[in-house]
Amino acid sequence: MSRYSEERFRLRPSVSFVPMPQEGTYQFFVSDIRQSFNLAFADEDYVRILSNLDGSLPYAKLAEAYSLDDRQLVGLERLFEVLIERCAMEDARVVASRESDPFRRVKTFIGAYVPYHDVESVWQRLAESHAVVIGAGGVGSWVVSLLAQMGVKHFTMLDDDVVKPHNLNRSLFTKGDVGSLKTLALEKMLNSRREGYYTVRTIQEKLKSSERLIALLKDGLSPQTVLINCADFPSVAHTSAIINEAAFELDLPYIIAGGYNMHLSLVGPTIIPGKTPCFHCISHGMDQLKVAEIEGAERIVKEHRNLGNLAPLATISASFVANECLKLLLGLPNLQPTMIGKRGEFNFFTKKLVLEEYDVWDECPYCSGRIL
Repeated sequence: MSRYSEERFRLRPSVSFVPMPQEGTYQFFVSDIRQSFNLAFADEDYVRILSNLDGSLPYAKLAEAYSLDDRQLVGLERLFEVLIERCAMEDARVVASRESDPFRRVKTFIGAYVPYHDVESVWQRLAESHAVVIGAGGVGSWVVSLLAQMGVKHFTMLDDDVVKPHNLNRSLFTKGDVGSLKTLALEKMLNSRREGYYTVRTIQEKLKSSERLIALLKDGLSPQTVLINCADFPSVAHTSAIINEAAFELDLPYIIAGGYNMHLSLVGPTIIPGKTPCFHCISHGMDQLKVAEIEGAERIVKEHRNLGNLAPLATISASFVANECLKLLLGLPNLQPTMIGKRGEFNFFTKKLVLEEYDVWDECPYCSGRIL
């Protein structure tokens, strides 16, 4: 008795299969993730079935349509199981049921990494995640928007600043938001998109200490919570040190958004306490780098530096963060975060992305002695 009956299978639209030089071997190319795999099967009836498999026939009708015997049916079921596990095949009925789903393209994306029957449960894990965004300005506002567009429902936003006219060149605010608290303006924006879908907690405070951050967050955190540092006052290093301490205390992963500096979008690391190099490991590694242009120079810290900035630089940084957050929250073995133990710079002029890799610092007060 087959495990399949009413399923109307088809190859995913991004999948093609072609014969290879070795007789009976076929390559399946998954174009949306640019990967391929080979399968060997000598039965020409299977080739005919796959060539015409468009979801119009229920599985139970394939035996009759192609005059398959019992042996062929056993082999066909095994072939379909492999193709489903490899995310190359889906049930057309399931896909059709998402036609009016506002997040159907996100689910289609997930379907490239998990079998079609697991897409909804993985999607729910993403949707029920909780993003704690610290800093709601040039990068933070776009991060909130991008995560919301992917379907993340729950947000906590911490920022004490109000929208000013000069914020409009790089932040996700409108003229009507000027004078409003940034956190409240973003909450209003989310509700205007899908009223009643998002739950938003706004905290009108400046990030001051890890103790205060822990006190604000310790109650009601879900296992699917991620901290995102988009705060740069008085510096990204200062705020990241605070968040690092809170993250280790709360056992929460966090992402340092990076930000932008003139023509560079800075891409920060993704950190999982006890499993990856932390902020202090990476900071120590950066201190050891010998950069010829500044070797021997003293560090100069200036307040209110007012560097030039452009909206594309902010949105590039935010896109990297949202991408990392998606991979972190999905938790899939075949879609791991890219920025673990890494820091990068995207050059707006040359369009080059340079990544630096860092290991755990042997003397790190947070990571030393941990098994990573």
